[in-house]
Amino acid sequence: MLAGRWQENGGLAVRYAFLVFWLLVSVLPVVGLVMASLKDTALFQSIPEVLSFRGFTLDNYERSFRQGNYLFFLRNSMIISFSALIVVLVTCVPMAYGITKLVSDRSRGTLVFMVLSTRFLPYVVLALPMYLFFARIGLSGTLIGVILAHLAMQMPFIVWLMLGFFAGIPREVEEAAVIDGCTPFQVFWKVCIPMVLPGLNASAILAFIISYNEFLFAFFLAGYDAQPLTVGITRFIGGADVGAQYGVVAAYGSLIILPIILFALIVNRYIVSGLTQGAVKG
Repeated sequence: MLAGRWQENGGLAVRYAFLVFWLLVSVLPVVGLVMASLKDTALFQSIPEVLSFRGFTLDNYERSFRQGNYLFFLRNSMIISFSALIVVLVTCVPMAYGITKLVSDRSRGTLVFMVLSTRFLPYVVLALPMYLFFARIGLSGTLIGVILAHLAMQMPFIVWLMLGFFAGIPREVEEAAVIDGCTPFQVFWKVCIPMVLPGLNASAILAFIISYNEFLFAFFLAGYDAQPLTVGITRFIGGADVGAQYGVVAAYGSLIILPIILFALIVNRYIVSGLTQGAVKG
């Protein structure tokens, strides 16, 4: 009995040690970024100097707001993220429902593969054709062009994510709704959507985070007036004649991750519950 207790305590100690290690690995980069944002670039000679408690300054944050035009790029990021989110949900949720409920089992696998196959392409392969196409139709450098580019990135993922939730709805529930006089749209809207609401929340949250963090399409396709925060930070990286302003880059990076960290803390329980439900149903 004593040996069993020692074994149990040893297992708990190993788990807690692993969790502490994982916490340090997860938090240390953020702590290092914040500490670096409070230092002058001259102190970036070694890691101990960056993590030391000397030479604190708020000048980097002041330059991020003034020279980096943080609030302007934050507005663009929010417009792009929320707009792409709305369009993706309006198009992908009915698409996922149609694949799971309105397509025969024989052709469902082929259709799902066709949807997911667009996700296999590296995004850099799509950037140049999109740039040429948007330049031809007058959307190059605009917010609308960037939002449309995000659809190519988001749609396969959201469709695939929602497939598991819709597939878990018992067919008998829909048949009972039809017997009660519901139209196909009413079955979808009044019966199926409430049943997959946790998954819908999780999909919406993940879609927003992905759009907020996206860089490649914004870098290739957005003009200055449409650039998000992920592109705005590149102004402080420097070039051949001007060195990188590491302190300002760290401050700008801290300001970029702050909204998404707050957002993730608020909606974390919806992500966990939604993905857990989808895993059980799938």
